[in-house]
Amino acid sequence: MKAMKSRQQLGEVQFTVGQMLLANGERYAKSAAFAERDGSQYRFWTWAELKRDLISFCQYLKDAGYKPGDRIGVVAGNNYARLIAEMATMAVGCVSVPIFIGYAKDFLNQLVEFSDLQGLVVENGEKLKQLQTALWPREIIVLKGAVEQKWSHGKSQVHGFSQIRERTRPPAEKDLLAAIAQVKVDDLAMIMFTSGTTNFPKGVMLSHRNIMSQQVALQQLWKPQSGMRFLCYLPWHHSFGGLFERFFALSTGGCLAVDDSLGKDVDKLFTNFAEIKPHVYFSVPKIYQEIIGRVLTSPQAEKTFFHPDLKFVFTAAAPLPLSVSNVFSQKGVPVAEGWGLTETSPCCTLTELSLERQVGVVGFPIPGVEVKTAEDGEILVRGPNVMSGYFRNPEASERVLEADGWFHTGDVGEITEAGVKILSRKDRIFKLSNGEKVFPAGIEERLRTKCRFIKHAYVFGSGQQAPLALLFPNMELVEAKEVASVEGESCSNPCSSGELARCLRQCISNVNASNPVRFERIDRALVVQQELSLDKNELTPSFKLVPRTVEKNYAPYILSLQNVGKQVPENSYLVEVKDPDGDPEGETE
Repeated sequence: MKAMKSRQQLGEVQFTVGQMLLANGERYAKSAAFAERDGSQYRFWTWAELKRDLISFCQYLKDAGYKPGDRIGVVAGNNYARLIAEMATMAVGCVSVPIFIGYAKDFLNQLVEFSDLQGLVVENGEKLKQLQTALWPREIIVLKGAVEQKWSHGKSQVHGFSQIRERTRPPAEKDLLAAIAQVKVDDLAMIMFTSGTTNFPKGVMLSHRNIMSQQVALQQLWKPQSGMRFLCYLPWHHSFGGLFERFFALSTGGCLAVDDSLGKDVDKLFTNFAEIKPHVYFSVPKIYQEIIGRVLTSPQAEKTFFHPDLKFVFTAAAPLPLSVSNVFSQKGVPVAEGWGLTETSPCCTLTELSLERQVGVVGFPIPGVEVKTAEDGEILVRGPNVMSGYFRNPEASERVLEADGWFHTGDVGEITEAGVKILSRKDRIFKLSNGEKVFPAGIEERLRTKCRFIKHAYVFGSGQQAPLALLFPNMELVEAKEVASVEGESCSNPCSSGELARCLRQCISNVNASNPVRFERIDRALVVQQELSLDKNELTPSFKLVPRTVEKNYAPYILSLQNVGKQVPENSYLVEVKDPDGDPEGETE
């Protein structure tokens, strides 16, 4: 087994979440801590105001009888009220249980009931009305809008966030600060659900040490300055936004500004970008593809995004195509990439802040983290970032956690001189008719890297003679009248999905020719003239492709590829590519 760990020692994790926030409230009192849009403008809160509201909410929780270890669910979007409620929950030793606000009603109720909550924070009255669980918590706190007394029923009482902030009783600050100081770094802080790309989400139990060890490591690696501005759309129920980005901004004394584009409205994203001018930007490949698509078609968008204060961008959740990172390189903006899971709080490895990137390489272990590969290629991780287990699921915990602390990530990869390289999720590997194993993630990455007009690729082919692929274009880029060229690329603007399909025949052929593993070469693909949707559960909240949903929603497309000669569905274009070592290329329909 190959193993690797950081040359830097982690150092001591000294503070819990609440203790860190109180210290920063003193240290950066007059600096901006948070911002969110209020009408046409952003409203800013200082660190002193954040500390004041945090203490007030903590006092409310103590007065209401919450005890250390009590679970408080959070079903809300990214906003200041939610931040205060969730941080106060952890500060007093209770456990935050964030749940995605966008889940369908039935699924939302399943998660709320499974969590067995003592308290629940919800966005507004409309969201509260969707909850019909049999296990009602004793208290519900509504963040926005007026509270109607009729919402209280049975053992549940409903209160408004504004009521809590405006209470006349002054907090018993001395006793409260003593209570916050008594919370230990190894106490449970959060139960965060996994994305659920394959099964019912698992509740990952994370301690204050898990969360804060990341920040100690980032302080060593990035040496961040206080006062940096962040523009945040990544949802806080998910590890990338809720653990990595949010706590990095808070722990460094930065200003976390909410991007109400939600990663869906690129026009609004650029409007917010122009106003906040973030020093650091965190996002996922899908959004970077849309951003760079806009940059390549609009000089004003280029000026807005690549402003002088932008220090670097960070990407995770999936590999960033080189066709996108090449644009950052041209502009002199480093791209940092990370790898990890919710179970690892989330970061395990980071690439260096460099203009040079290698496809599939996700960097070296951060301080305190060890990485090794098992005999079957699965990557194992050990360190202070690894969860204690899954909530109420000891069987699943036992399957992934070894007695000596090693966690089985489910990712297959290699440890190379350039760093850890991810090949595929273990459960996505399939066998061809000849028995050869195929790692689809690597093929998908090569396809997206080769063509910036492809947003998502889904490779499959269990029992087939060769891998097959569904290709989902970046429709904004495909339909643009003019797209700026990128150095090192010969691709011209295809102008339509049909033209893209004809163009892709040569691109796929080139990808095949560059792959020495002949059985991994694509021989048929289908360009599907639509984009994958978060609302249809085809993408996770971090915009990773959900295989089982894509298989279900695009079954006719998959079937048409599996059966040679079968007519392809409407709004799709067949790409047939012969082996570069065999017959000439086939025709594209």
